[in-house]
Amino acid sequence: MAERRQTRRTQGVLGGRSERVVQQVMAATVAELGESGYRSFRMEAVAAAARVNKTTIYRRWPDKQQLVGAAVQWLRRFVHDVPLPDTGSLERDLCEAFRRKVTFKDRVEGRAWARLLAEKHDPEVSAAIGADVKERSGEWYAMVTRAISRGELPSGTDERLLLGMLSAVVDAWNAKAAGGLKADLLDVAVRTVVAGARSGSLLRASGRRGAAPAPPRTRRSSSRR
Repeated sequence: MAERRQTRRTQGVLGGRSERVVQQVMAATVAELGESGYRSFRMEAVAAAARVNKTTIYRRWPDKQQLVGAAVQWLRRFVHDVPLPDTGSLERDLCEAFRRKVTFKDRVEGRAWARLLAEKHDPEVSAAIGADVKERSGEWYAMVTRAISRGELPSGTDERLLLGMLSAVVDAWNAKAAGGLKADLLDVAVRTVVAGARSGSLLRASGRRGAAPAPPRTRRSSSRR
């Protein structure tokens, strides 16, 4: 009985230490991604920052791709597991969502995610983050489609165009703003882009006034050549 109790205590200690090592390695991996990106990612830098031997890392994650893939899942709680706002007002939703986005970019997790997004055309990076990017993009688009359903925006508003324009403005202003983007500038950006959408200027190409008509379909001949 005493031996059993000792075994359980030992297993508990080992399990706790193993979990701590995983957390240390994940934190170090995220920091290295934020610093170097995927292509220049250094396993030795992760080992040094996590204060473990490289063999400890390779035993659990045999290569860079698997380690970064695990780190992407670890990042989910910062990137994807926080639901986007749904206040019943598009302007409030967008202001809050972009405020969170700007704040997140200043964190080490945000820098790591930004570096991965910058390299998303790399097949290995795409395999690691592709599903998460698609899922989160769908949640952003849903904010706009809810607004369309509520009648805040005209039917046919291009969600991708609206969010892309707003993101470009916010990112540009934030890059120039010392100490981060001011709340009043964010509010102005959101109001301006949403006002343009309400006027119908951000409709999909097929729904815009004056858009070029679709080319007529050519009727196939029924006769055999």
